[in-house]
Amino acid sequence: MKNENKNKNLKLYPKYRQLAMDLLFFYTINVLFLTQIKQIAISAVVLVDTFYALFVIICQIPGAIIVEKIGRKKSIILGNLCNAIYLIIVINATGFISLVFAEVFCAMAFALKDVAEPALLNDSINYEKEEKSNIFAKIQGKAVSGYYVLSAVSLILSGILYEINGYIPICLSLGIVIIALLMSTRFEEPKNKTETYEEMEEVSLKEAIKFCIQSKRCRCILIFEGIIYATIAVLATYEISLLESLNISSIFIGIIFALLNIVSSLASKKQQIFQEKFKNRTLTVLGLSLSISCIIAGAITYAKINIVFIITIILIMYIIKYMMVGLYNVLLIKYLSNFTNEKIDTKIFAIDNLSASLLSVIFGIIGSGLLEIMTISKAMIVFSIFVLIIISITLLYMKNKVGLNPNEYSELELKYDKKVK
Repeated sequence: MKNENKNKNLKLYPKYRQLAMDLLFFYTINVLFLTQIKQIAISAVVLVDTFYALFVIICQIPGAIIVEKIGRKKSIILGNLCNAIYLIIVINATGFISLVFAEVFCAMAFALKDVAEPALLNDSINYEKEEKSNIFAKIQGKAVSGYYVLSAVSLILSGILYEINGYIPICLSLGIVIIALLMSTRFEEPKNKTETYEEMEEVSLKEAIKFCIQSKRCRCILIFEGIIYATIAVLATYEISLLESLNISSIFIGIIFALLNIVSSLASKKQQIFQEKFKNRTLTVLGLSLSISCIIAGAITYAKINIVFIITIILIMYIIKYMMVGLYNVLLIKYLSNFTNEKIDTKIFAIDNLSASLLSVIFGIIGSGLLEIMTISKAMIVFSIFVLIIISITLLYMKNKVGLNPNEYSELELKYDKKVK
């Protein structure tokens, strides 16, 4: 029965994750909905994002504790329920206070989901299989790829539907969250908790943090993952603003980013080819390509050439960047899941989310500060050069610590590389 449950999870997970990875139909129109339909000042909307970042950091530890106490399946259900409550509050929002209150539910939703979902997948794969890591990446890649396709469709449709009625896109988003909630009830807890509970209790959050610090491999991956996550978050705003500064219409921007999501979809689906080609240089290529492409995108705006060529080169750089984003969403979570079992995986994912959120706040402050003193093109160049330097230093630090053969790692690194009996 246990193996049947695990097989069921592996079949259901990619279908579920395609709908539940993020709020489809929502982020394209959320600012317009709040400012135009709800008549909330744009300054208040921006300030709400700051509160969300703060709540994400605060919710990480409680979220990890909840996952350990009630299990992966129930945590995923609770996370989707929190997202549904979040959207219901936003739909009925009357001002700044109600939006801040809503962000608490959104932050807790993803604190639970970002820990419980990869842990459920990780624990549902037979630990005796030598290809466990590849199976994890293949399923995760299929899920992420499907999400990007749906995201591309929602990017185009949400703008059109918003013109018909401003409530349609956000109501569609709520409907998808409810479908994801119902799908999550079909998961099976991937382990017999009554058999392993005592052993799982042996690894406290404090011990997990100690392991992440002592394990050179885990420490490096957490640092690198956080840097990439924070960089992508800042560049998401920069890249749209750069196109707007070139007087590209919002309609074309929507179409461009829909197509870029398709690029991410294809990259995430073909991540195995990328990894087989570059092997232990995979993260090096990913990090350097991400930062250098954005330096070029910002710098080309100063070239004395036809505007069509400028936009073309920018779009080529964006394609490279979104390829790296698609790969990042599969490979980094794959690397974190390696050498972990159900004793510690939820805590590793929680620590990862916490460190990534902290770096995102720091990078966000730097990114917004640059926009206060220079144009978007210059800010993109300066920020990307800053990221390139940070990534280069990190990659040098990671040398001979990550990407080794399993037999080259220390006993400490492999401490949780066994199935809990």
